[in-house]
Amino acid sequence: MRNLRYLVSVIILIIGPNFIPSSYAATLWEQRGKVIQATKESKPVEEPSESEETILDKSEVKKDVSDLSIEPTDIVIPDQYGTIIETHEGTNGKLIVHVQDAHMNYEGQKNAAHILESLIEDYGLKLILLEGKVSSLNFNYIRARSPLDERIGKADELLKKGEINGVNYLNIATDYHIIIHGVEDKRIYDENRQALWEIDRFKDLASEYVNKLIVVSDVLKTKIYSENLLGLDKKKKDYDSENIGLMAYYEYLYKKAEEEGIPLYVFPNFQNLIKASDLEKKIDLEAIRNNTALDEEKKLYNEYTRLTRDLNINELFKEEPLLEGVLYDTFAANSNQKKLSRISKALSIMGNLLKIKVVPEEYKYFEDNKKDFDPAFWLEFLKAKSQELGISLDIPANYYVISDNLPKIEKFYGLAFERDSVFVKRAGEHINNENVKLAALVAGGFHTPTLTKLLKDEGYSYIVVSPRVRTETDDELYRSALKREWLPEIE
Repeated sequence: MRNLRYLVSVIILIIGPNFIPSSYAATLWEQRGKVIQATKESKPVEEPSESEETILDKSEVKKDVSDLSIEPTDIVIPDQYGTIIETHEGTNGKLIVHVQDAHMNYEGQKNAAHILESLIEDYGLKLILLEGKVSSLNFNYIRARSPLDERIGKADELLKKGEINGVNYLNIATDYHIIIHGVEDKRIYDENRQALWEIDRFKDLASEYVNKLIVVSDVLKTKIYSENLLGLDKKKKDYDSENIGLMAYYEYLYKKAEEEGIPLYVFPNFQNLIKASDLEKKIDLEAIRNNTALDEEKKLYNEYTRLTRDLNINELFKEEPLLEGVLYDTFAANSNQKKLSRISKALSIMGNLLKIKVVPEEYKYFEDNKKDFDPAFWLEFLKAKSQELGISLDIPANYYVISDNLPKIEKFYGLAFERDSVFVKRAGEHINNENVKLAALVAGGFHTPTLTKLLKDEGYSYIVVSPRVRTETDDELYRSALKREWLPEIE
C-alpha cells in the first residue's frame, strides 16, 4: 500500500507538460509506463551507491522464508527499481510476483534484475518463470569458467545489446542459487512468432495507408466536427504526443464531464485521482512529513491518503478510454460526426496494432467493434465526405492491404492470449514440482490483465511490479525480441 500511495503522489506532483521531454511521440503504452515509473523528482530519495550500480555478489541470502506463506502486502520493492501497481490476496497459499518485462529496454531490464535480487535477498525467492523461454536451461555453466567481475561486465555488455534479458543477466552476473523455468508451449510460441513475421511482411505498407487516412480524417474534422469535438480531439492528440501531461489531460476530461452532467461516480478511480489532486494543492506535504502541519491540514491529508489508498492504477487506465468515449458520444451531434469519430479511433488503434504497441483496452475495443475496422467503411465515408465538401484529398484506394490481412493480425493477438493460459498452467506445474510457495513470473505488460484474471481464478495471491523505465525503447530491437527466443544458442 505504501508503494501505491507513493505512485499516486508522484502522478499528482510531477506529471506535467515537461515530464521527460522528448521529440519522440510516445505510444499510449509508453506514456503509461512513464506515469507508473515517474521517479522522485518531488520527493528526493537516496540513489544507489556506486557499489550498487551492478548486482553484488551475495550468494548467501539474508533469510530463507520461501517455505513460509507470504502475504502479498508484505512484499516491498525498492522504489528506485520499480513500483507495485496491483496486489491481490488469493486462497491457495501461493504467491506469484508478476514482474512486467520491459522488452529490449536496458534500464527496464537492469531494474527487473534488481527487483528479482531484492526478492531473493528479502523473501527467499528461488523460482523464476520466464516468458519467451521453453526449457529450463540456463547460464550456470558460465559461473565455473569466469570470475564474477568478468561475468558482470560481459553480462552488462550483452544486456545493452539486447542479446540477453534481465533474468539472464541475474543468472550470469551473480552466484545466487535460482531455478529458472520457461513457461512457453513451444508450438504456440513458434506460431505466435511466425504470425509476427507475417505481419511484418505488410506492416510498412499498411501503416503508410493508415497514416494517409489519418491525415484525411484530420482535415475533414475541421469541417465536420463541432467546437467541443475539435477541442476534445486536440487535447487527446496533445496527450498522446506528450505536449501535455497526464494530469492536465485527466483534469480536462473531468471538467468536461462535469459540465455535461456525466455521472462521474461510474469512474471511481478517475474521481479519486482528481479529488486527491485538488486536496494536494491545499496541503503542505513537507509540514506533514515534519509533523508541523495544522490540524486542518492533517484532516485534509487523512482524506488525501484515503483517496489514494482506494485508487487502483490499472482500473484508472481502463476508465480513461471509457470516459473519452462517453465524451465523444456526448459531443457528437449527428451521424457524420459520430462516424468520423469512430473511424478516427479505429485508425489510431489500427496503427498501434501494426506496431505491436496496442494497450489491452485498445485491443478490447478492436474486438468489440469489428465493424468500425472495416477499411471499406473508412474509404467510402472519407471519399464521400471529401467530394461532398469539395475538398481534394489524397485518399488511397488500396484498402485491401488492411482487409486482406486482418485475419493475420487477429491470429497474432489471439495466440498471445492463448499463451497467457499456458503461462499460468506451466507456472502452477513448476511451483508444485519445486515445492515452493513464492515464484516470480516475468512477462510483458500486455499480458498483465489476462494473467491477473487467470491467477485470481486459480486462487493465487499476486502482486504486479512495473520496473522503473525512463528511457525510450529501440523499436527495432523490441520487434526483433518478439520474433526470437531469449536463449537461441542453448534452447
